[in-house]
Amino acid sequence: MSDIIEKNNLAIGKLRYEWYRFLRKSFYYSIISHIAFVILIQILTGINFNSSRRIYIREIKQIQLELREVEKEETEIINETITTTSKDTLLRKIEKPTFAGFEIDTTEIVNRYEENTLNVSILFPINWIYYDNKVKDIIDGVIFIPTENSQYDRRLSVMIQVNTNKRLFNTAQYDSSFSYNKVTYYITKPRKILEEITQIVYIRTGAFKADFIIKLTSPNEAEFQKFKPVFFAMVRSFSAGY
Repeated sequence: MSDIIEKNNLAIGKLRYEWYRFLRKSFYYSIISHIAFVILIQILTGINFNSSRRIYIREIKQIQLELREVEKEETEIINETITTTSKDTLLRKIEKPTFAGFEIDTTEIVNRYEENTLNVSILFPINWIYYDNKVKDIIDGVIFIPTENSQYDRRLSVMIQVNTNKRLFNTAQYDSSFSYNKVTYYITKPRKILEEITQIVYIRTGAFKADFIIKLTSPNEAEFQKFKPVFFAMVRSFSAGY
């Protein structure tokens, strides 16, 4: 009986020993396999990393180059827009207003003449004076002239006449016309007699009881051209009871 038990113990011990040897070999093989796998991964990773890094750097440089090009184009567009806008703004500031196609200068006409019988009103230049004439307490005409403090020749004058006989108006005497503020303006070309130059604007008022004539008289061509923008600014400022 004891022999049987001893044999069994020997057999069990042998099995345990074989099992231990198997586990030890498996453990060694596992360690070696893991080490080899890790080395292989590191090698492959190192190769791929270097290659990927080079590709990545190239891509970054390309992106940076493209961004610089885009920024350059955007800067050029912005600068062009700013320049264009600045030029347009400057041109608008430089461009002077016009009336009836004539350049006008409103900076000098700071005084106002008013007459109540026909509700006449007009602006006239600084350092100018006026003389008005009335017939039966109704305005017949008014003349504006420079004073000695004015920058203009004292022989220059602007005269407003009142025409109550509107049937005498003849369009053939005028060279151009246009409408503004519900009235029609008829304008002659500058007319020269000796050295003196005149230009006339006729204001046709329609149903109102009077028309008006505004006449510029200049002693010479130079003074006429100098004052012309102010004259047409005066004409634009004119109003009456129509």
